[in-house]
Amino acid sequence: MLIKVNVLGVKEGVGKTSVALHLSRELAKLGKTLIVDKTPTCGLGRKMWINGEMLCEGNLCILKLFRKPFRIDSNDLEIACRKLQEVYSQSWDYVVIDNFSCAVPHNPIIKVDADSLPLFVTDPLNLGVTLEYSEKFYSKFGLVINQVPEEYSVSKDVEKLFQIVVSIPFVEENSFGKYLQSVVMSIVERRNSFI
Repeated sequence: MLIKVNVLGVKEGVGKTSVALHLSRELAKLGKTLIVDKTPTCGLGRKMWINGEMLCEGNLCILKLFRKPFRIDSNDLEIACRKLQEVYSQSWDYVVIDNFSCAVPHNPIIKVDADSLPLFVTDPLNLGVTLEYSEKFYSKFGLVINQVPEEYSVSKDVEKLFQIVVSIPFVEENSFGKYLQSVVMSIVERRNSFI
């Protein structure tokens, strides 16, 4: 069974793309994984130097949904929605979606993934607005708080709102994977419960 994780957030620069990339790399160790770059800036595509539409290495494939950054019209959205339906029908175990900031559930490109697990990414300064933003969504799977100072702790009230909450301190990006292990295990458990 395919499990999709929708990586969401309200602000640029809090680590959505980094979390999406490292989460997909960890999931690719366990099964065939697709990461979808839905950002109009093609951030992940540029970060990974993807010239074409898709890049695959082993169990991990990266789909760059939009080809011309910042110039997306209604026709592009229709094509993207059809492309996602087509790509999702392939035999993936996991799909991780890197979204643009402030993506809302009624947006057609977000609606396509209404069956996904929403994973909200923020930093401590934007936690309040991220909690408000998460209220717009159909469920609250997870929260990743990135760039956390040493003395920071997540309140029990915030922890109760999500199935899983992870804090990532100020670390090099290549260390993200180890902080995402509890998210990976929760996703795998969910997938195994459906098999």
